[in-house]
Amino acid sequence: ALECDRLIKRDITISDCKEANPDDCIRSYLLHLPSIICNDQNNSTAGDNLSTTLPVVFAIHCFGCSAMAMYTSFAQHANEHNLVLVAPEGVKNSWNARDCCGYALDNQLDDIGFLSNVQSALSNEFTFVKPQFTYATGWSNGGFMVMHASELFRGIAPISGYISGIGSELKRGGITGDKALFIHHGMDDPFVRPTGCCNDPDLPKCCCNIAADTCTDVMDVAINWAVEVNGCKNDETLLAETSYANTDEGIFCLTSSSNCHANTTICTYEHSGHFNRPSFDKAFPMANEVMNFFARDACEVNDGSWDSVDKMCSCKAKFSGPLCFDTVAAKNEGSRRTPTISRVFVTIIGVITSVLLTYAIIQKLRGKNRRIVKYAKVPYTDIELT
Repeated sequence: ALECDRLIKRDITISDCKEANPDDCIRSYLLHLPSIICNDQNNSTAGDNLSTTLPVVFAIHCFGCSAMAMYTSFAQHANEHNLVLVAPEGVKNSWNARDCCGYALDNQLDDIGFLSNVQSALSNEFTFVKPQFTYATGWSNGGFMVMHASELFRGIAPISGYISGIGSELKRGGITGDKALFIHHGMDDPFVRPTGCCNDPDLPKCCCNIAADTCTDVMDVAINWAVEVNGCKNDETLLAETSYANTDEGIFCLTSSSNCHANTTICTYEHSGHFNRPSFDKAFPMANEVMNFFARDACEVNDGSWDSVDKMCSCKAKFSGPLCFDTVAAKNEGSRRTPTISRVFVTIIGVITSVLLTYAIIQKLRGKNRRIVKYAKVPYTDIELT
């Protein structure tokens, strides 16, 4: 029986694991299934009876944090948007994300392999999970991780952490477009500098020994992603649309969505630092908007129309489901099959009946003709031979 809208703790043993420490091959994650999956929102014993497709969102924690920090921040928002939430646990609270951080980086753990294993396990277990409709958000070390593992996801939302040079990630994953980016960064972040983290002695250092070969400003990362990944035109329209502004809080979001394969949005925060005070769930103000961003992207896969207020996707005629992933024909195929057979059967019976009635009428008419008209027998000798 499925359990909806509640915390589910799970362990997974990584297949073909090559970690030096066998203990690192046994990983864990937190799972949250949205209420819509169960028959009744308050019935935790309902079965897997939903023949639709729902997106999955990975929420990846910071260095030194736990999966629970991300679960607490995003579970309810994911539920309201009909999204499956996965909060994976890093080994010793760390992730190997190329430039960051801790035990996972030092031991070169295959964290991309771990996330891929979870993705495959869920799609094998649940009919409503499809790997191609997977998204990811991450904070700090988790932000680095979602960019490093971006080949696994349809869209990503890194928060206070990003890969400064995205070239290698693009080449490794063969990423060519349709990969939405919703990046968030504090302009006064002292841990992951908005100017980038690198070995340049003339620039301020980042925490945790994060140091790439070159420093890239977070705005340049957004621009590069928009152009190289999402095919946006590199002209005056690039990231020129203000999609959100709160001058009192110092929050500004710039977007490129027209003439692009997918949406690219960057939000900068003038007074938010690293979103760690007093805690991430209280300091980061746009958890709902991150889930909304992913839901909108999913809704628009089949040209649905997304309502951000009601959190609903309106589908075109031939599509159905909470986010318009399902076709009406496929969904109603079983219910249509029986009526079709019935109609054929009735038609055949009707044809047979008509033929029998016609035959009976003809026979009746022939009987009447025999009684009225007497055919004379023609003698063979009366026929003139030629």
